[in-house]
Amino acid sequence: MDLSGTFSRTSNSMKPSVIRALLKLVQQGDIISFAGGTPDADLFPTDLLAEISSRVIRENGRFSLQYGETVGWMPLREAVAAELNSKGIRCGSENILITTGSQQGIFLSGLVLLDPGDAVVVEEPSYLGGLQAYRNFSASFVPVPCGAEGLDPAALEEALAAAPSRPRMLYCIPTFQNPGGSTIPEARRPAILEVARRHGLVVVEDNPYGELNFSGGAIRPLKAFDEDGRVVYLGSFSKIGSPGMRLGWVCAAPEIIARMTMAKETTDVCTDVLSQAIAAEFLKGGHLARHVARLVSTYQGRRDAMLKAMDEFFPPEATYNRPQGGFFVWAGLPGGFNTVELFEKAIQAKVAYVVGSAFHTREGQGLNTLRLTFCTVDEAKIREGIRRLAGVFKEALQGEKV
Repeated sequence: MDLSGTFSRTSNSMKPSVIRALLKLVQQGDIISFAGGTPDADLFPTDLLAEISSRVIRENGRFSLQYGETVGWMPLREAVAAELNSKGIRCGSENILITTGSQQGIFLSGLVLLDPGDAVVVEEPSYLGGLQAYRNFSASFVPVPCGAEGLDPAALEEALAAAPSRPRMLYCIPTFQNPGGSTIPEARRPAILEVARRHGLVVVEDNPYGELNFSGGAIRPLKAFDEDGRVVYLGSFSKIGSPGMRLGWVCAAPEIIARMTMAKETTDVCTDVLSQAIAAEFLKGGHLARHVARLVSTYQGRRDAMLKAMDEFFPPEATYNRPQGGFFVWAGLPGGFNTVELFEKAIQAKVAYVVGSAFHTREGQGLNTLRLTFCTVDEAKIREGIRRLAGVFKEALQGEKV
């Protein structure tokens, strides 16, 4: 049967993830990979989660193994609300929807807030999964440059003024951004929301990395400055617990939560109740702070090792930032160099990265940039991997000079 004419316009417009395609090339065991944005599996709280899982099933299996409410397991919604209040976000359980990973929250935000053709303001570069999700709703994009300190209110204002049509939404990762590692300073955050208010934007704040803070000082989310309910906040258990449990949450005005809950009913009925019950016990038992402290200590050491190696080995023509948390370092070569073309040479040198062009809204943008992940590689391998990568870059730069 010829199925070419049976697919929808939406599915025909879908494209596979560039990152997923590249990662297929780095499965060889001898490649040092700075490509995947996954947490280190050796740091999962395996024994603790096993003990909690056993207890939850024994004591509450009648409910934790059953279907649950679409909006989420009430003990987890209450625990998430309490955690968010500790970060300055004023909310209750009525403001919380539990999702199957925060990626579902991104998708649901598009489903309930966007009409086909609506414009979405995004950071440039931006999280590929967010761009892909909003493309499914035929969204157009208004990119705003995202520098070392994230979105600048003046640049946001300028982009909105020049937009061909009025955007409906701003999607951003203000804290330890993926892919750029940037963080919007707290002093700038109210100004971002003021620009959004003047232009009638709903702000979708994606914050999967906020707990992984190496700076030593608290960084309040955008949602903590939200005075009129325009921020839809997305959180995740994946980077601070276990991605396999597939848990995320939305914190938003009750009217938005109600719409997103109706939309979620048609996708998965409910998020895995057993995972929700385990996570609720994990949070209520006070385990999060201790576990995050371990993650921060390990990941900060690896971030430091990567930056030290880059300082030592990278050619002076290369640029890179110094992130204060999260998973990623963003790097670049002079204009005219193409990290897509250099990727094969990097693989030959047994080192891998993610090309920066994957995180842009337009073809041909960011070709000289790349994302490096430090969280899954030990410090000795980080040093060796950066040495190898520096060799690839130096050879390319030398070839230009010849």
